[in-house]
Amino acid sequence: MARLVQRERNMTEPGARAAALQEADHCVKCGLCLPHCPTYRLYRTENESPRGRIALTEGLLSGHLEADDPLRRHIDHCLLCRNCERHCPSGVRFSRILDVARAELGSNTGLARWLDNPLASSAARIAAGIPLPGSLGRLARALPHSATGPACGTHEPRSSPRGRIGLLLGCVTQHQQAGALNAAVTLLNALSYTVEIPEGQGCCGALAAHQGNPQLAARQVTANREAFGKADRILAIASACALQMRETMAETHPMDIVTFLADELTESNLRFQPPEGAVSLHVPCTLHNGLRETESLIRLLKVLPESQPTLIGEAGDCCGAGGTHLLTQREQAEQLRKPFLEKLLELAPRYLLTTNIGCALHLAEGALKAGIKVEVLHPTELLARCLITGVE
Repeated sequence: MARLVQRERNMTEPGARAAALQEADHCVKCGLCLPHCPTYRLYRTENESPRGRIALTEGLLSGHLEADDPLRRHIDHCLLCRNCERHCPSGVRFSRILDVARAELGSNTGLARWLDNPLASSAARIAAGIPLPGSLGRLARALPHSATGPACGTHEPRSSPRGRIGLLLGCVTQHQQAGALNAAVTLLNALSYTVEIPEGQGCCGALAAHQGNPQLAARQVTANREAFGKADRILAIASACALQMRETMAETHPMDIVTFLADELTESNLRFQPPEGAVSLHVPCTLHNGLRETESLIRLLKVLPESQPTLIGEAGDCCGAGGTHLLTQREQAEQLRKPFLEKLLELAPRYLLTTNIGCALHLAEGALKAGIKVEVLHPTELLARCLITGVE
């Protein structure tokens, strides 16, 4: 798939530009981030490292570097996995610098068609019996599909409600991982929570924010803030959405559903049966490096009896999905995915659990392409399957 490079120039706010330069000034160029950067490990060039990209961004924002194709390519290659942030001794918030660099370069106009739920329309075509060729077709059919996700509105528990939880559907999750949303409603209702799924909600804003369109991202955040105005708390299925909401809608108390359920289920009287087969686990960058809540995921899965999930890859190492990279940077994405698939082939589990929709699609598509028989699920899906009903 050809890389999309046509761009529409944005006007970066002077305050955002100044803040990015100030953040970049905190980088002491020590290089401790380099061994933790997936693109530096892949290309072994300074410009494909966090330190190199910070220098490029400083040059761009100060007017000393032109926005030419090589500079764009180095900025585009970054997966924003935030592994550099986790290991930076100076606490540099690298993701904020890169977001401003991409806004300065301008939004990728060819990317607009990917931001408009490409996988949703592809899934609909496949459901209608219309085959799709290549990687997009494999992506659209890689995950197990339920007929429909939960309807917008109020989903009441059978017992007296303990609180009101807003559930973010997610722009891709609602079409590609509807089973995870249904499972979330099942588990939250079993915990005696009312689940509100308001109309008017939309994308969390992460895709637009990280692809050079902060104006669109701001509009999406405003729409969600208005839609979820009555919820006590907002939960997201995808850890990338939870991270974006935590950084843009902190006043609404957003959480990743894994963290919320880890606290709730370990203290509840709900019971679960063992899963029907071995379980492997992938810990996305957004959960480990962004939210820093890997421990919650491990704790949550302990409610499943006789289950000892095995990790594929190190927690927080990027599988290559990187937001839209699984679509726009196919060669790089597949190279970074390869060791995860090799480990999956070695372990041969019945289930692979991951908390982010992009990672789920990317890994499931790779397994399908390689002939690896594994069911890729969000943890909520396996928990709902194993829930012993009638016990509360």
